[in-house]
Amino acid sequence: MLVGRIESAAPVPNAYFVTLPEHQTGFLQSTKKLDIGAKVLILVSKEAHGKKYAKLTTTLPSASFSDEQKKLFKEAFTHAAKPLVLFVPDIIRELQSTYDIGEIVTDDMPRKTDIFASEGLQDVLADALSPLVTTKEGVRLFIEKTEAFWAIDVDSGAAADITLTEINLIAAKEIARQIRLKNLSGQIVIDFISSPKNRLSGEVVAALKQAVKTDPTPTLVAGVTPLGHVEVVRRGRRQSLMESARALDEK
Repeated sequence: MLVGRIESAAPVPNAYFVTLPEHQTGFLQSTKKLDIGAKVLILVSKEAHGKKYAKLTTTLPSASFSDEQKKLFKEAFTHAAKPLVLFVPDIIRELQSTYDIGEIVTDDMPRKTDIFASEGLQDVLADALSPLVTTKEGVRLFIEKTEAFWAIDVDSGAAADITLTEINLIAAKEIARQIRLKNLSGQIVIDFISSPKNRLSGEVVAALKQAVKTDPTPTLVAGVTPLGHVEVVRRGRRQSLMESARALDEK
């Protein structure tokens, strides 16, 4: 745990260069806009390497702290000039229960509007939860959960002047993105567009295999069934985004 100072903005949104206690520089990607000169409580998530800056995070541990960690926290609060930027309420509660801290001040400004509405997050969340996905080319995906597996049906939709293989290639790339976005897991069966005269192209299966490589969760494209469906298996221990939202609605 360190107290760093925001020195300047990086050339990407909500990213900053932070000066660390020993005059080293780190890179912080924040979830909110920070003021230049503000002090922030951070952890080094990745050490500096070569010409690359150390990567910093404001996501601090909220579980039980060691005596050494508590000592560092106390020093951070003692020597940090206001305002001190904090993001994790659990840490505040831990510190208040451990030390005699009368007041904690942050640089947060009160919001008069719903952040989901003001930042357009409601529409983003609605799209992520929708079983119907439409690409910019007009290709549509229908994503449904059965008792045994997830089913994804590809439809040409409003896509025009492109071949079935091109439609399927567009769908393959979007399917890989949706699997990760919606956190689908277990067996996934995909029904690409094909016909007796236009069987599913091996190029489409290869494109899907390439697209799922970027998924941090192990994802295997098992192959094509005799009926022309593509089977995918994705390891996962948590519910999908859609299932989680449904469970919240039922409470």
